[in-house]
Amino acid sequence: MIRLSSGIPDVDKKIQGGFPEGEAILITGEPGTGKTIFAIHFLYNACKEGHKCAMIATEETPEKIIDHGRSIGLDMEPFVESKQLTMLRLLEKRVSNVEDKYGNVSMNVSDLNNFKYIIPEDVEVIVLDNLGAFAIGMELKLFKDKLETLVYTFSEEKKTSLIIMDATAHELTHRIAEYSTYGTIRLMTKENPYTGKMERFMSIPKMRETEISLELINYTITGEGIKLLQPKTNR
Repeated sequence: MIRLSSGIPDVDKKIQGGFPEGEAILITGEPGTGKTIFAIHFLYNACKEGHKCAMIATEETPEKIIDHGRSIGLDMEPFVESKQLTMLRLLEKRVSNVEDKYGNVSMNVSDLNNFKYIIPEDVEVIVLDNLGAFAIGMELKLFKDKLETLVYTFSEEKKTSLIIMDATAHELTHRIAEYSTYGTIRLMTKENPYTGKMERFMSIPKMRETEISLELINYTITGEGIKLLQPKTNR
């Protein structure tokens, strides 16, 4: 099986080298757990490896996301300028067809199934941040149907996708997105029983065709992004 690196070497070691190519992976987490940073690691590495990429940003502007990348030493702007990375900003209830300095189009897109019309055909890697923006207020079965259609479309077109979803929306939809995607990584904060301090942990409950451990993985966010901590730091 061909795999795409998560962009975080120590995470790759936990999932047999990376995410299965052409499949959809769900990343969920609370605020401050590094969901967007995780996505930036993945996106930057995919661009560096020569893949055509797209990021669908529902909550932040391309400028802010690029600034986030620069803050951890991953500057994505050269990929945007070379057209290797397309950053699609979705600004609901605003005038469509307005271009920003990155040459992207602001569109009123409220239907998940419309994404296939705005993503360039030659794109191989997609990041959607944040799926939760579409889940709140939508009837549960309709949300499930639309997500499954989106995931199926990406898979049929051999597009590897990383779908970010905030923990609140994930819980409100009864974690139903986990059934529609190929794998799930949960990011969380909880008290470390060994240190008595609140720390960040990662769980990988599902990754099809991949040998995984269900142990919680302690990690931190540094000036270089997400770093996994050695188990001995938990004792």
